[in-house]
Order: sequence, then structure tokens, then C-alpha cells
Amino acid sequence: MNNTNIKQKTQLKNTQNFNLILVLGNQLFNPKIFKQYKVDPKNSIFFMKEDKELASYFKFHKHKIIFFFAAMRSYRDELISYGYNVHYETLHGASEELKFNNYESSLERIINKFKINSVFGFEIEDKFFEGRIINFFKNKKISLSIWQSPMFLTSRSEFQVYLQSTHRPFMKTFYEYQRRKHEILIEGNKPVGGAWSFDNENRMALPKNIKTPTLPKLELTKGIKEVSKLVDQEFSLHPGNSLDYWLPTDRKTARQWFHTFLKDRLEKFGPYEDAIPPHSEFVFHSVLTPFLNSGLLTPDEVVKETLAFGLKNKIPLASLEGFIRQVIGWREFIRGIYQNFSQKQETTNFWNHNNKLSPLWYKGDTGIPPLDETLRRVIKRGYAHHIERLMIIGSLMLLLEVHPSEAHRWFMEMFVDSSDWVMGPNVYGMALFSDGGVFATKPYICGSNYLRKMGGYKKEDWCDGVDGLYWEFIKKHENFFLKNPRLSMMVKSSQKISKQRWEVLSSAATNLRQKLVVSL
Repeated sequence: MNNTNIKQKTQLKNTQNFNLILVLGNQLFNPKIFKQYKVDPKNSIFFMKEDKELASYFKFHKHKIIFFFAAMRSYRDELISYGYNVHYETLHGASEELKFNNYESSLERIINKFKINSVFGFEIEDKFFEGRIINFFKNKKISLSIWQSPMFLTSRSEFQVYLQSTHRPFMKTFYEYQRRKHEILIEGNKPVGGAWSFDNENRMALPKNIKTPTLPKLELTKGIKEVSKLVDQEFSLHPGNSLDYWLPTDRKTARQWFHTFLKDRLEKFGPYEDAIPPHSEFVFHSVLTPFLNSGLLTPDEVVKETLAFGLKNKIPLASLEGFIRQVIGWREFIRGIYQNFSQKQETTNFWNHNNKLSPLWYKGDTGIPPLDETLRRVIKRGYAHHIERLMIIGSLMLLLEVHPSEAHRWFMEMFVDSSDWVMGPNVYGMALFSDGGVFATKPYICGSNYLRKMGGYKKEDWCDGVDGLYWEFIKKHENFFLKNPRLSMMVKSSQKISKQRWEVLSSAATNLRQKLVVSL
């Protein structure tokens, strides 16, 4: 079976000059955009490839690979419906030799087959692959034109202008800049409601009597089933179970999921966005990151439709602002941090941590209920919301002194929405503070009290282990915490712990370390 096919509306002749349009799996933007760039179907070929090398760059969750391959196939069909010629390479039916041909080898074949005049494509977000593609066409002496990605509202150059205007990157100032620039929730150059952020109102635990809506049930299409079978064959050792697959893989269904969020969950999103209840998988979160990070949805459409819905339906400002902040603030900010500080973040080990994760992180059997609940969901879904990632998984990795690259690898492997530009700043900058504070002002760590409060967990033996890790970390880094007036009180609190209590905490912390990490 030939794994390469060209679907077309017109007969292609290899004597003709063509423009090649590169489309990666995270660039599945509405085909209408190509009219803006005057892409002519008669002399253009779109190039797409299911690349085993890229899909194995980390041991990615099966759901991530299923999502991207199935979404790419849906997008191929969408492009064809618009009259475009698509050269699409699947893994299905490919020989062992072709399976392991890298992206550039496939480009080489199509360049040799057709007379490629120029190449066009959107900005490539992950730097390692961006460099490979740029160098490939440079060596071939073929013109490569790069279009600004609609995956973000802020251009790369615009973020650099922001950096030049401030002493250090700070989410608060960037977010306010975004609000003013895009005139979002602004009246007379001032924020609607009198405050830029209502984050202080959005930290409630979820009461047990509040039921959270379920996500729409996904209809497993023929395409999803075919890709699931392929992934089970080619990526059998990767985490996750294909039978649990749950995400839409086409634009129409992704938009339906977005509208379901607006209708069913946006109203209560704000107050409970930090909640970590064991009885709710998604609380009131949007679960839109896979679609935003693949191009099936763009931040522009999400923001415009959310604001219109919020105005029409009188959505509470704390919920509306809280969600908008994630899209135009945090997401754009993180991308800018990656583009400008990735080398520093990837090579800095501020705390000098060197532990490796034990296999229990892939089983959800650590003995810490909030961690196990989150890990089991991640293993099943490839998903957890931002507080679960930061204050449960990230905090414990930091307290357990996990090496930054080891933590980054785990996050890249386990989440369906992982990309270097996403996970780099979030892991190195927020979860671990291993970059020493490129943009964060403190490490985000917590003891058992926070986990019990936000998740409704009982005080049990596991609390001593988590608290032991917490207080030992503070004691070990007293000088760091004392230098920060906001954090010095943590040192003072640790000094009030009795000798007998320290013995209990230290013993419990040691037991956790022996279970959860291995020295590198």
C-alpha cells in the first residue's frame, strides 16, 4: 500500500513550476486564510506528513498522537474541499524504511518530483524544528517565506517591543498592555469593573453539592478509529489507552465544544478555576488548549465570540475576565517568554536539583490522594487543568528536587496539549522556578493544607509526607526565602516547629522521596 498520496482538483504536471505550502500538525488553520496570501490552487501543492520521528521526539501520550494525526487527515480533506492540491504522507501502509524517513527526506522527494519555485509556511513555534526547516531550504537554495501565525494575537516582534519597555517580563503589565491594545473590557482607557484582574475572587473550593457539567460525548469517526489502530501498532509503548480517546479532531466539532463551554461552563468558570475536587474531571474549565494549540481554533475567534456571549448573557465579570486573561494574557505571554528566554530556561538549574522520577508517576499510585487523582486523569486523558499542573504535580516535583529536564520530559510526554513553547516556560519558569526567576517572582509550592482546602481531602498520613517535603525545602533554602519580604514569614513559621514534630515530618518526607524519586 502506498503511504503517499496527492489529492487534487487539477492534473499536476512535473514540468510545471509549483509553490510548496508547508502545513504542520499544529497549523490547521481555517483554509479561508490562504485567500489572504493569494495561494493559487493551480500552481500550489500543500505538503503534510505524519512523521514518526517527530511523534517519537518524546514518548508522547497516545491521545496526543491520535489527536494530531486524525486532525491532520481531517484538515487534508478540508483543504481538498477548497480545491487545493495536497501531498499527504501517512504512516499507514508505509514500509519500515519510509516510516523512519525524517521530514526533510520527504521534502527532498517532493522537491525532486516537482519543480518547486518557492516555499511558504507559517511560523514554526518549536525552535528545534524551525531551525531544521530553515536550514534545509537554505542549503537547497530555495526561497522560504514565513507568514505570521494566527495561533497568537501578538507577533514575535511586538513582544520584543514589550520587553524593551519593561525592566523584566511581568505577566501583569503584559496583560494590561494586551487589554488596552485590543480594547477588551475597557471603558475610557480603564478596566471594566474597576480592576484589571479579579483573580482574588477566583479561588474557591468546589462545594460538594455543586455538580459540574460533563463534556460532550465524542462520536468516534472512522478516521479516529483508523488512526487509533495505527497508533497502537506504531507507538505501543507510549502512555495512554486508545480506547479512552475523547477529543474532537475536526474544526466543526471543536467549535461545537467551544460553544458548549460558553453555554454550560463559562458562567461558573471564574470562582472555581483553582478548585481541585476529586469528584470532577474538568470542573468548569474550557478544555480548549488542544484546539488552540493545533489551529482548529484561533485566539481571535475565541476571544471575540466569548466577549459577545458574555455581553449577551450577562456572564459574571470575574468569570469572563478570568477566561479572557488566560487566552490574551498568559498564553501569549508564555509564547513570548519561550521565544526570547528558552536557552536560559533550558540550561539553568537554579536549585541544583538532580533527582529522577520513579515509575509511580506513570501509574498514579504514589499514596498522595490529590497527586494520584491527578496522575490517573493525566494517564487516562492526557489532561489536567492549570492548578493541578502547577500546585499538585509541579509543586511536588520541586519539593522532591526533580531535575528540570526530567520534569520537562514528563510534562511533554503526558499532556495532549504539550509543545516546547508551552511546557518550557510553564515547567522551568512557574512549576520549578529552575530558571531563577526569568518572569516569576517566587516558587509556587504548597503543603497539605492548600491541597486539602482546594480539593476537600481529609487530613491523613500522606499530609505529614507532603508537609515534611515543604518545610525541609524552606529550611534548606532559608537564605533565598529571607531575601524576599513576601516569603520570609515562611522561614519564621518553620522555626516554630518543635523538634518532635520535625522528626515526624522528616521521616515521612524521607519515605516519600524513597518512593517517588531516584537519584540521577
